[in-house]
Amino acid sequence: MPHNRLWIVLLASLLLSGCAGFGGPEPTPTPLVDLEPETPQVLADGRVLPLTSAELRFLSPGLVAEILVHEGETVAAGQPLARLDSAELQLGVEQAQAALGHAQALYAQLSAGASPDVVAAAQATLAQARATARQVAGSVTQSDLAAARASVAQAQAELNQLLAGPKNEAVTQTQAALAQAQADLQSQRDALSAAKGQAELQLTQAANQLRDAQDSYSRIYWQNREAERDDPDLPQSQRDAEDAALRAVQSAEAQLAQAQLALEQAQQAEQSGVASAESRVAQAQASLDLLLTGADADQIAGARARLAAAQANLTRLTGEARTGELSAAQAVIQQAQANLNQAQAGPREVDLAVAAAQVQLAEVAVQQAELALDRAILKAPFAATVVAINLKLGEVTPSEPAIILADTSAWKIETSDLTELDIVNVAVGAPVTLSFDALPDLTLEGTVTEIKSLSSTYQGDVIYTVVIKPTTWDARLRWNMTATVAIRY
Repeated sequence: MPHNRLWIVLLASLLLSGCAGFGGPEPTPTPLVDLEPETPQVLADGRVLPLTSAELRFLSPGLVAEILVHEGETVAAGQPLARLDSAELQLGVEQAQAALGHAQALYAQLSAGASPDVVAAAQATLAQARATARQVAGSVTQSDLAAARASVAQAQAELNQLLAGPKNEAVTQTQAALAQAQADLQSQRDALSAAKGQAELQLTQAANQLRDAQDSYSRIYWQNREAERDDPDLPQSQRDAEDAALRAVQSAEAQLAQAQLALEQAQQAEQSGVASAESRVAQAQASLDLLLTGADADQIAGARARLAAAQANLTRLTGEARTGELSAAQAVIQQAQANLNQAQAGPREVDLAVAAAQVQLAEVAVQQAELALDRAILKAPFAATVVAINLKLGEVTPSEPAIILADTSAWKIETSDLTELDIVNVAVGAPVTLSFDALPDLTLEGTVTEIKSLSSTYQGDVIYTVVIKPTTWDARLRWNMTATVAIRY
């Protein structure tokens, strides 16, 4: 590290000055000169980075259908970069839209109430019932009597059931189903939120491991390059160490990609899982409301009319033929009138609620299908330059980043080994002098623009990252070049 190099130079200077005093004459005293105090500074290693960069991946695997850019191309924010084969996803969108249209049509039909044709038919039935009231019944058989008595019993049971309302068993079961749906919704929220939190933690850990591996590889790489200057025949052990460090970086990058994909899948699962659970709660609530509403006046009137008709028919068959037939005809009139009233009445609120819930479910399905289709296109999150493309037409998307973007119009330096003992002397706005291993003749000035709040651990030390903005730039500098940072305070 730069700290060690500085101490070695100071120690060598002291030893040389001490050796000069042995065996020689007494030095002639020289007058003391007042020297300006040396400006205190903090030394650290750093890396050259673009101000903004991103590693882009497809959220779901698929076959690469189109690569819309090439390496080195400048792209705008939101510009499509690559596209997966989306034929099945497009069919899914069309199917969901068709289901939504069907649900909306059913809701509109229910909201509009009975059509004029249905009302006209009910009016005609009522007129026919009034005409039938004037007819006189014929002879009666034992089978006619048995059928008439059975009709009376059935109509009475139907009316009793309507008047009694829903059974306690049915209400209890429906309430239990609603409570279970609500509990499932909360459980789904808790479980999916916990899964997302775990995925976020794993992503942070993978990012830290990647930074540690990159720092280790950079250190070994430059040590080997310096050793090759003295002796091109680098020992195999040092080459093996460099290869091992590179493999560690590649492994850490793969783990980071997996962690990112896991987080995105957890986020998507949370959205779809909660939406599905909420829809089940809405369905259960609608079912309970429908059950508690019970029969309306028109339904009860219809049941009474059917009972009256059955009783009248029985009375007619048991002796009072004409009177009974007239009573039955009158009951038919009442039934026809009840049907006409029901056709002319508007839809019930509970039926509208059920239909609206079906529309909401269909809308969620359309949104899910459209989201899946949109995610088949990889888009630029910001204006940048395409640095790398790891895609091939017709092949499955790789686990590594599909496309890497960077805004190369502005650069920054990030420190990699500034410990907690030094960070206390660093402040935003502090002046910085930058030098580079690859360009020994180059020195730049800069300013501290950011001190990361979250620390990391490197070789047993607590490390903080400091971001530096150079006041000038040299086109020879490249991404990830090593820099020596001197921060004055």
